[in-house]
Amino acid sequence: MVIPTGFEPVAYSLGNCRSILLSYGTICFRYQKFYRECTLLARQVLFFAIAIGTMLAAGLAQAAPLALPCEPEGALRTEIAGHDEDGIFTITEGYRIRLANIIWPDHLEPGQRQLLANQLNGAMKDQEIRWKPAAGPDRWGVTPAHLFLKEKDGTLQPFWLQGGLVEAGILPGWPDQANSPCWTRLREHEAVAIKARKGYWAPRAQAARHRTLEASREAHAGRKIAALWRVRSVRPWRSMHFVNFVPSFRGGPSIGLTRKQMTLLSEAQKNPAQWQGKWIVARFLVGTAGLSRLRVESIDHIGPVD
Repeated sequence: MVIPTGFEPVAYSLGNCRSILLSYGTICFRYQKFYRECTLLARQVLFFAIAIGTMLAAGLAQAAPLALPCEPEGALRTEIAGHDEDGIFTITEGYRIRLANIIWPDHLEPGQRQLLANQLNGAMKDQEIRWKPAAGPDRWGVTPAHLFLKEKDGTLQPFWLQGGLVEAGILPGWPDQANSPCWTRLREHEAVAIKARKGYWAPRAQAARHRTLEASREAHAGRKIAALWRVRSVRPWRSMHFVNFVPSFRGGPSIGLTRKQMTLLSEAQKNPAQWQGKWIVARFLVGTAGLSRLRVESIDHIGPVD
């Protein structure tokens, strides 16, 4: 797929934001709280299904493929009615959405929360806003979505908010879905911040975060964290392989990979056996043991820095 002009990773700058864009309907879940909201979403899905069926019946199967959720084509215009400290946005249609594929600062990082809120308020002020669901709503009725910003009456391409946030090093990414093309694109933006070691990825910021985690392990259990570490060794043990990180084999963090994950990583040309001395990015949930004997959910959550 050819990425439209203006969507190259280096083209994004959060300072140039002047609006938000989102799109696509989502599927109605049986646990969704509001029947009216459920019915509206179901009608939107049915409308698109009928339209696609009609096109196929008319022999238009060779038409251009549908845009990805992280592409602005087909996005729905809206306005942001408000957002809370947990990163949940309420739009004027009544839906509650969150930014897909990013780690929002939790209650243990109040300073980062406030800083991010101020940046977003400034970026979205007087902007044209659109949205696109990335998946169906969760059990709390919150829909993961992609937001886009565009200058009113401007001629520039809409700005993908997640792409700008991770490229500026303001937030790290998190793979919500396996093998997602949007996650691949987001990693390309994030790679710019990682290479420059800026924002979230700055050495001092990383070190301070890890010291805080180790100082109070139980308080931080369950947190989503992204870390940039240099591999000291990769050692097999029974059915697992443990990736050990600097500063030392005994005192440094370690991540356990299952046999299946080792196979999948090798097939994806990311063989952990070749990681010694290399920098990798790991995304994980903190356990009660702190940074020792960590696990990753999938091979999208760990990999070497290009």
